[in-house]
Amino acid sequence: MSTSVIEPGTRLAGRYRLEERISDAGGSSLWKAIDEILARAVAVRTFDPEFPRIGEVVTSARAASRLTDPRLTQVFDADDSGESAYVVSEWVVGETLEQMLAKAPLEPGRAATLLYEAAEAMAAAHAAGLAHLCLTPRDLVWTTGGTVKLLGIATDAVLGDCYSDDPAAADVRGLGRMLYAALTAHWPGDEKGSALPAAPMSDDGVPQAPRQVQAGISHAVDAIVCRCLGLGTAEPLATPADLAKALRGVPRTPLPLFAGLGNAQPPAPSR
Repeated sequence: MSTSVIEPGTRLAGRYRLEERISDAGGSSLWKAIDEILARAVAVRTFDPEFPRIGEVVTSARAASRLTDPRLTQVFDADDSGESAYVVSEWVVGETLEQMLAKAPLEPGRAATLLYEAAEAMAAAHAAGLAHLCLTPRDLVWTTGGTVKLLGIATDAVLGDCYSDDPAAADVRGLGRMLYAALTAHWPGDEKGSALPAAPMSDDGVPQAPRQVQAGISHAVDAIVCRCLGLGTAEPLATPADLAKALRGVPRTPLPLFAGLGNAQPPAPSR
């Protein structure tokens, strides 16, 4: 467990120089750092001395490091054997889904494409026995290099103390909420998950279907969201692979080769 003082300029493992603290949450800190051996920016997570699950996070990070899908954030290093435990991962720069939606929802074809890519990536993680469990619009990034990235596979669940008896169903709901947000610029989940406006609720206390919130959404895409979220009587989608298959059958619009799908937002690093 970490007992040393972590501050800008600190070097971990003799190579990772911490430059800027990006966020503090739940007993850990995310830093922008430089890998001085490979001369590249990396994201480094450090931990407060009292953080209770350092071993679990490091174990999850090591499992995530074996993932090969390029749409999943790559983990480079993880260690808890020394004075300061840390996890080193890819530094992702671009726009989060939440930032994309700051002004308006996405065009439905682009929303379907973005979440299709995310669902395929999540299916690859599940095939390797890993899940996310706490997906929000902050975890999906359209990078400055024109690629989709999902943040926090395996590790965010431990950091957030999230568990599920049915990880596949939990991640389908998370992906469905992100698709709902992409289509409507409203968030149908817990208010802690996004700064987007809350989804309008129906009389029975569940989110209104996307077509009730935003014009121009096809019946097919609306039905897919409802199946993810358990709205209506249709059979729910059970796995991320099922969602990817469903989105494969609807019209999708190619994504642009730059970060930003129409909103003038500056690039933002991963959380």
